Amino acid sequence: MARLELRPKTVGGTFEASFAVYRKRWATLMGIAGVLILPYAVLYPILAEGLPTFSSAPTIQEMREVLRAMAPWLVIRLFIISIMLAAVSRTVVELYVGLEASWREQAAAAISRMVSLAAVSIVFWGAVSLGSAFLVVPGLFLLVAWSTCLPILMVEGVGPFSALARSWIITSGRRWRVFVVLLISAVLVATVEIAGGLLAGTLLSPLFGDFGLWVASELAWLVAQPFLGVVLGVLYLDLRVRKEGLDPADLSLQLSATEFDR
Repeated sequence: MARLELRPKTVGGTFEASFAVYRKRWATLMGIAGVLILPYAVLYPILAEGLPTFSSAPTIQEMREVLRAMAPWLVIRLFIISIMLAAVSRTVVELYVGLEASWREQAAAAISRMVSLAAVSIVFWGAVSLGSAFLVVPGLFLLVAWSTCLPILMVEGVGPFSALARSWIITSGRRWRVFVVLLISAVLVATVEIAGGLLAGTLLSPLFGDFGLWVASELAWLVAQPFLGVVLGVLYLDLRVRKEGLDPADLSLQLSATEFDR
C-alpha cells in the first residue's frame, strides 16, 4: 500500500497513513489498549470508592485534598498510557516492514521495558508539568521536543535518557510541524472520547448507574487513545526519513536487533 511507504509526508499525509494503519491493525490496537486499561477501569471505582469528593461550592482546601488523594491514581494512569503508546508505536513501525505481531506480543514487549518506560514517564511528565506551570510555553516545547521518545525507546533499544535526547535531535527543525500534528491528534482523540463516552453512557447508565458511566468513558478511551500511539509511530518514522534517509532494510535490521521478551 503506497501510503505506508517510508517517505516524507505532509501533515495531511501523516493522518492519512495513521488512519490506514488504524484500520489495518485495529484489532491489535484494541487488544493492546484493552489488556492494559480494562483492569484499571474495573478496579478503580471499587478501590477509589473512599476518595474525597467536591462539595457544591468547592474550596481550595477541598481541591487540594482531592488532588492529593487522586495523585497515585493519576500516576498509575499515566504509566498505563505510556506502556500502551509504546506498544502501539512499535506495532506501527513493524507494519512498515511487513511484520504483524499479535497484541499479546506487543504488550509483552512494552511491559518488558517497564523500568525504562517508568523512568521516561517520570522525567517527561514531571518536566512538562513543571514547564507548563511557568507560562505554559516551556511545557509545550518539551512536550513537542520529547514527543517521539516512546517509539525511540521501543524501536532503537536505547535507555530512557538517551531516548529523550534522541527525540530532541530528530524533532529539531520540525517542531512547529510536530506541534500541529500533535494538536490535531489531541483534538480528534478528545472529540471521539467525548462523543463516544456520551453515546455509550446513554446506553449503559440506565443499567449500571455511575459505574456504567465510568465504563462508557473507558470504552471511549479504549477506541480513541491508540490512535495517538499510531500518530506517534508514523511521525517518528517521518522524522527519521527526513533526517536520516531511513529505508526499510535499515529499519528491519534495527527491529531485529531490538527484539524484546514477548
